[in-house]
Amino acid sequence: MIRTYKRKLILTKSQEERISSWIGACRVVYNMGLEIRKKHYEATNKTIHKYSLMKQLTDIKDIKWIRDVPNDSLQLSIERLDRAYKTFFKTFRTGGGFPKYAKKHSYKSISFRSVAINGEYAKLRKISVRMRKDAEMTGIPKTAVIVKEPTGYFICIQCEVTHKKFESENQAIGLDMGLSHFCIDSTGNFIPNPKHFKKYEKQLRIENRTLSRKKKGSKRWKKQAKRLALLHHKIGNVRRDFLHKESTKIAKANSIVYMEDLNINGMTRNKHLSKQILDCGWGTFRTMLEYKTQVIRINPKYTSQTCNECGEKDKKSRISQAEFVCTSCGHVSNADVNAAKNILRKGIALNRQRETLVCA
Repeated sequence: MIRTYKRKLILTKSQEERISSWIGACRVVYNMGLEIRKKHYEATNKTIHKYSLMKQLTDIKDIKWIRDVPNDSLQLSIERLDRAYKTFFKTFRTGGGFPKYAKKHSYKSISFRSVAINGEYAKLRKISVRMRKDAEMTGIPKTAVIVKEPTGYFICIQCEVTHKKFESENQAIGLDMGLSHFCIDSTGNFIPNPKHFKKYEKQLRIENRTLSRKKKGSKRWKKQAKRLALLHHKIGNVRRDFLHKESTKIAKANSIVYMEDLNINGMTRNKHLSKQILDCGWGTFRTMLEYKTQVIRINPKYTSQTCNECGEKDKKSRISQAEFVCTSCGHVSNADVNAAKNILRKGIALNRQRETLVCA
């Protein structure tokens, strides 16, 4: 499993200018690759492979500010374009957009294929950067990404870590995700939904309105745009802080977690619930749990309509959003707790089935 560590960088002015120049060069390579692919398809009605584009990088190495950029970073910008194409071909039936030219305000990162950690320093290709002190990293460092954010430059280091081994069923828990409550577990604990975006929605509306009243590109517009970006950055940090704290609590108490395998992209197509679902950050929460402990995804089908006492499935048992009364045995329970227990039961059965297949 891959775990990502994010650290703020302490850079000199020359290092900032160099990294900023590298990001700009990668953005240019990305746009050039997109232009070549579009023209090649118009001429031949065939697409061009990413490796063919990578071979053409040697033709622009005579440009000084491109020659200074690590070669693997330029290649990764081509791979980034290739992923954008694959995403388009995968989602165009559901409204996925065609790859666009990268703009300065949207392309703010540079990737590296390898990284070495030496105390407070991260050694990358052609540069060594100092990181702010934080918790010690565990695992083997694999790749790194330097990101420019409104509050400075950050480095995201991906490390390969090993899972904790599953010891007993008493260390397992089932989780049911929700909107009224962020999460409900099979023991009956409720984690309230903090609704981070809603808390700052009024302030965001004011800042957006102020930005719209200024001339685009002016000094005041740039100042207001930065203020708005900082507010969005703050909301993201508050949300990640909440998700990290809750996922760490669950991971420390349980060696295995059973969760619903939700189609979050499909659920966000509901225009009435998309904002609330995205504000919860279910996908990020699941990713955090997956590198902190062992997570097994369970098919969510009928988990909210099945009685965890007798196993009877009936949609009429779900009287309301919060109340569950079994039409067969009369068992009364909170609907979300009942669903979490069903997830746990299905997860344990699935895990035993896997163990039996391995033994066979």
